[in-house]
Amino acid sequence: MTEVDTAVRRTGLPANWHPFEIRSAGRTLAEHDRLAAEAWESMRARGLAGPDKLDIEVEQTLRAWTQPDVLIIVRAAEDTRQVFYRAAIGHGLGVFSELSGAEILFAQSRPDRLVDLLVGMLPAYPPVPLAELTFTSPGSSREAALAAEFSSWPLHRYGTVELSVRTSGTLKPTGTVTFVDNDGGRFLMFSEALPGNETRVTFTPSDGSHLRAWLHERGRNH
Repeated sequence: MTEVDTAVRRTGLPANWHPFEIRSAGRTLAEHDRLAAEAWESMRARGLAGPDKLDIEVEQTLRAWTQPDVLIIVRAAEDTRQVFYRAAIGHGLGVFSELSGAEILFAQSRPDRLVDLLVGMLPAYPPVPLAELTFTSPGSSREAALAAEFSSWPLHRYGTVELSVRTSGTLKPTGTVTFVDNDGGRFLMFSEALPGNETRVTFTPSDGSHLRAWLHERGRNH
């Protein structure tokens, strides 16, 4: 991750890389400078940078990644493992990234294919065999019982998908979807704020196609 930190900062890009935690290397300024220099030399040796500048393709990737017009963040938990994805569209380029051990892996994508790439990273699951359920929170006791049925199977993984879109120059959150995979299949949970401080909650059985449609619709202007 020191290479990512070094590349971003030396290129003058903002340190925007949530949900990844990239700490500045070294305990002292001298140690930080030494580790940053080593990271740059490592990138040079692999053809990712020159003496003073990044390879143009690497720079374009990081520029889109740190200055997105559309940003999708995925956090998921399964067993003892946590999964983090960051997908960004900016400067005419799509960039998918994931945390793998102590490294961040990057993949370029056409902007119109990024959502498919992201959703395709989720394991294949059928929809849970239940009817869609919508109610206004907290709902009735019967609605609570119906909602509990969605989680009645042993859990495999769960996570959130957060979408932000740049509006009037500012990246603003536009919604979050929760997904749950269990022995019964997959379902999504959508929440929508209503007037009067109420919230409409929808439990949707899904193989992931509803998540893909939601992301395309909310970020369609980009």
